[in-house]
Amino acid sequence: MSETEKTSRRKQCILQAVADALAEHDYRNMTVEDIAARAGVGKSTIYRWWKHKSDLVFDAFKEQTASVFDLDLSQSLEFNLNQQLLKLSYALNQHVGRALLVVMAEHREAAGEFFKQYLLPRREATRALIQLSIQRQEIRAEYPFELMLDMLYGPIHYQIIFFNRKPDAEYIQRLVELALAPVRQNTALSARTQVSVDETK
Repeated sequence: MSETEKTSRRKQCILQAVADALAEHDYRNMTVEDIAARAGVGKSTIYRWWKHKSDLVFDAFKEQTASVFDLDLSQSLEFNLNQQLLKLSYALNQHVGRALLVVMAEHREAAGEFFKQYLLPRREATRALIQLSIQRQEIRAEYPFELMLDMLYGPIHYQIIFFNRKPDAEYIQRLVELALAPVRQNTALSARTQVSVDETK
């Protein structure tokens, strides 16, 4: 086994230890000593790759959500948003996901880096899908899509943090339908048709 493979395996063991620890303790009670013991490594090994335990949570979340933001470009925007939000809702409601929400609230600078390095590129991919959906004439181009994305992702965090519940498939489907209703091409066509009908009266 090469040194690179050994390093990768050690990191995976450490991140799994983070997930295991968070299944038993909340983030504030999670310690680097416990993580090291579970992973069978020294604390110095952990600090070689992660400066703070918040960084461990970020990387553990990345490990668990590798496919959460994957998009299927052959499917509609509505289908992709539903699938993405369902997976995100599930991930944030797990122990590592809940720890991530705590970390992002308490460590703003680290949260900003996590957003830039991990979440922003995936948001860019969703923007690209929106542009593709416009080209397919699924939706209209004249709409504040950045605000729409905030309207979609915000309630997921809100439900988990403030109501301590995971949004289910029905909730997410209704959320996506409400967000897309103003921009659907058939909505625009219906509006134009109604104007034409009114003008003939």
